[in-house]
Amino acid sequence: MKADLRNIGVIAQKEFADHLYSPSFRMLLGIFTLIILSMSVECGKNGFNIFEFGFLDIAQVITLFLPVLGLSLGFDSVIREKNSKSLNTLLTHPVFRDNIISGKIIGGLGALIFVVFISVIASIGTLLILTGIDVGFSELNRILIFSLLTFLYLSGFFAFSLLISVISKSSESSFISGLVVWINLVLIFGAIVTAASSIITGELIVDLDNNEEAMTMSEDLQKLSLASYYAEAVTGVRVSYGSFGISSGKDTSGIFDTRFGLGTWFADYWSNLVILTGIPSLMFIVSYVAFLRRDI
Repeated sequence: MKADLRNIGVIAQKEFADHLYSPSFRMLLGIFTLIILSMSVECGKNGFNIFEFGFLDIAQVITLFLPVLGLSLGFDSVIREKNSKSLNTLLTHPVFRDNIISGKIIGGLGALIFVVFISVIASIGTLLILTGIDVGFSELNRILIFSLLTFLYLSGFFAFSLLISVISKSSESSFISGLVVWINLVLIFGAIVTAASSIITGELIVDLDNNEEAMTMSEDLQKLSLASYYAEAVTGVRVSYGSFGISSGKDTSGIFDTRFGLGTWFADYWSNLVILTGIPSLMFIVSYVAFLRRDI
């Protein structure tokens, strides 16, 4: 058992270091940090108080772009080493398959924690410094829960990319699969939902006098995207690009709505937490089993 834990720890450290020193990862992290930072500075100059007006604009950027970082952590994590035969070499040592996949999962999650830390500092930290808002225990708890939500959201994309890396035959096909999922379930999902709702119901969502069925259909279809659960828990709105943002209809407007206590927020959005936790956990389990059964 001690040997297994030591092996997992070594592999996790290697994966974490590989991610942080990867030029592509650092470039993506730098670009996204600059985008979030610039928006936060603009909001801060306007005296934007996230505990009064919510966090919608910056949360939209996080919802839209940060999944790419999650996908970048795992799309070639396994397939690269498999094709280079380094996995075969590693398995000649007293290292078992479950040690390898466990180490890769832990190392990737460690890199995600680093991404979330940078994102929170760039967004919320910048806003708080520029606006001079006092942060008490309640506000700190909300920031920590926001960080957890962001971590769980990105974990879903990392888990998917790791699974694709396990079952793909090349890094290229793994990358393309992840890109297709991001484009369709995040980037243009709102436009897809809008078109599908209009076709199915025969109503136009932009027709405010006759769009009840289309809006209901759109609301139901948006539940197919992990992004909607994250955005709803953070802002109270199911962020939808190319469509309308649909209000959750809950009492609270996301995690930063200080008009209500955290107990009320949890009562409204506990199902979002379950889904944001359950989907990546399920995909990690599938990746684990698939890696143990797959020929190397």
